[in-house]
Amino acid sequence: MLTTAALCVLWGVLLWGVLLSLRAAAAARVLDRRRRRVPAPATAPHVVLLVPALREQELLGEVVRAAAGLSYPPGLLHVVVVTTEREERERRAVVERLPALAAELVTAGPREAAARLTGVVPSGRAAETARLTRASADPAGTLRAALDAVPTTREVAAKLLPGIATEHPGVGVHHLHYRDEGAKSSQLVHAVERLPGLLPPEATPAFTYVGLYDADSQPDLDTLTHLAAAVSREGAPAPDLVQQLPLQLRRPHAARRGPGDLVLRAHALADLRRRAGVEAYRIMARRRVRAARLPAGVRAVAEPVVYGVGAGLFVRHDTLVSIGMYEEPVDDLLVGYKLSSAGAVMEVLPVFNLVDRYSGAAALGKAYALVAHGSLAGCRRLLTDPVLRAFGPRNTVVLVKEGLDTLWWFAGPAVVTAAAGVLLALGAHGPLLVWAAAACAYTVLHARWCVRRARRWLAAHRGADARAEPPGGPPDPLLYPAFLLQPLLHWAGPVRHLARVLRGRPMVSGKTER
Repeated sequence: MLTTAALCVLWGVLLWGVLLSLRAAAAARVLDRRRRRVPAPATAPHVVLLVPALREQELLGEVVRAAAGLSYPPGLLHVVVVTTEREERERRAVVERLPALAAELVTAGPREAAARLTGVVPSGRAAETARLTRASADPAGTLRAALDAVPTTREVAAKLLPGIATEHPGVGVHHLHYRDEGAKSSQLVHAVERLPGLLPPEATPAFTYVGLYDADSQPDLDTLTHLAAAVSREGAPAPDLVQQLPLQLRRPHAARRGPGDLVLRAHALADLRRRAGVEAYRIMARRRVRAARLPAGVRAVAEPVVYGVGAGLFVRHDTLVSIGMYEEPVDDLLVGYKLSSAGAVMEVLPVFNLVDRYSGAAALGKAYALVAHGSLAGCRRLLTDPVLRAFGPRNTVVLVKEGLDTLWWFAGPAVVTAAAGVLLALGAHGPLLVWAAAACAYTVLHARWCVRRARRWLAAHRGADARAEPPGGPPDPLLYPAFLLQPLLHWAGPVRHLARVLRGRPMVSGKTER
């Protein structure tokens, strides 16, 4: 009995992975067909691109120029950079403990010292600043001089944005500074609340879309042309949500060669299956379910739950306000939950947003820990919010699906490990070896698909820059084995979150520190 149960768990997990790969391949083909069509939208909405910025001195110019340079009719595109007082408060806190920090850098090793400075200075400068501080006769003075030489993101924005506005006279370029408490979601809400004073009178909320790009974003130049085509399709309602998929195929400034970097390159490639097989596939499946004209109860159960993916997430202005905008601790996830509960109309774009992959395992673990925290908070909100509960069975379905999904994310790797342990303990070595061989074969095929897809989508991306990181030539022989570690990387987030909860430590806002 235990042998059968363990085998069911192991083969069930493997077959689910195969199903996701098949879904990803099908969704990728659909996106490729759509991308090859040249859209000719009849009308174009106003589009607001929000760029929340925290310690983004090195990347802010890249993303604002990329956003302002998107192909779109003059007068309809508005770029809003939102800096935050949080950055300056945290800098003042660092200055107060600067002598102690300098002493820590002197006693730490070079890599550890650079890691401690990441988030204090831009990550591209962390290693050199740590080296100079450690070698100085006056470490505290050297570190203070290095900090003083780094302008705040607010100062960079104030100097940079007028020039970009001059370069793109048909684009509204704005700068807002958020002075209150709160993380990224609070910055975004601050910006949305001020849009009536920034947008022209003809920008009606029912035909204005609010998009979000992080400071490492490089959207395809045709993004907004495809967006206009998707939201002005004749005979179809204007969608509430339009999702552009991010490709984590750009090398970050802080990346360093080594085994850990290889694992993170594999993670960026493996992420393509999730983008196509989960995010894109679910949005396409919702359209098919809606077109089938099923009874309301059946449709509520059949429609997949869609996650909001922040970088490249567009929501209609009036819809965004009606659902309470962005919420802490994660700005995007609950947007998807709420709109799934409301039965919203959704579309996915066939062009992509090129973003930095993670530079270190710690940053990746922190990101997944925050998302795990957001998943639990989202499930609690679905359970208790009277506005969401008013959606009735649809909200209940979203809660059940996401509750089970979150539970499996936390417990799944432990269950799989236990199943393998049971087979070993019971001497069922043959069935375990057969499953392991099948899992390795699938991993190789999955990795090969991801490598090919990365090459194809990078080649199709209009606007890819010098930091794009295609898996060119014959792949590193260790790249495929690195795919075997991906489940552990995904599990690191929930484990980190649980560890912080058990030790009574608060969650750290912000997925990455550049």
